[in-house]
Amino acid sequence: MIEIAGLTVRSGETEIFGGLTTRVAKGEAVRLTGPNGCGKSTLLRVIAGVRVPSAGTVSVAGRPPQHRSVRALRGFLQEPPPLYEHLTTREQLALMAGLWGTRIGTLLERVDALGLSARQDVLIGELSLGQRKKLGYVCATAHDPQLLLLDEPFNGLDSAAVTAVVDDLRRRKQKGRTIVWVSHTDPAADLPDRTIDLGARDRSQVRPTGDDE
Repeated sequence: MIEIAGLTVRSGETEIFGGLTTRVAKGEAVRLTGPNGCGKSTLLRVIAGVRVPSAGTVSVAGRPPQHRSVRALRGFLQEPPPLYEHLTTREQLALMAGLWGTRIGTLLERVDALGLSARQDVLIGELSLGQRKKLGYVCATAHDPQLLLLDEPFNGLDSAAVTAVVDDLRRRKQKGRTIVWVSHTDPAADLPDRTIDLGARDRSQVRPTGDDE
């Protein structure tokens, strides 16, 4: 699903990754970890096609991350979620439903399950961090993407919402979805098939064995 070869990202005089090579197979669940500044969020942005690498190559399903077909098959939850603050929760979901051809009723049910039933007609600019994260998760998964990229999906969530998101990710994994996420916490030790430590000095630690799909 994801092929990364010799990846380097430079920002000013700072170099991140320094030639990272790794692969994520179709249907695999991978957790990214490491100290602050090691490039976890940057790697997600590169895979999502919103950050261009300085060197090396990245492909998703055999195509560049910026390709239209790749954008259609992936969902990306950024930190913080890029939501329209002048819209209400319901209006944001209506926008996503129209974009992906999804029933808005289904999306409203999903935000209700995450504890936002009383916030559907509240402006997003008035929502708390945790409430925005819940809404952002529903938006990122509105079209049931084949590839799900999540930056700190559990940050700011209450315990009930964390359980609901973990259960949802388990269901998606069972359906064969590919999931890559950044998290400093580990609320579901059984969810990742493996963990990539981007702080590891020996880059051979992030090279999985076996063939990619």
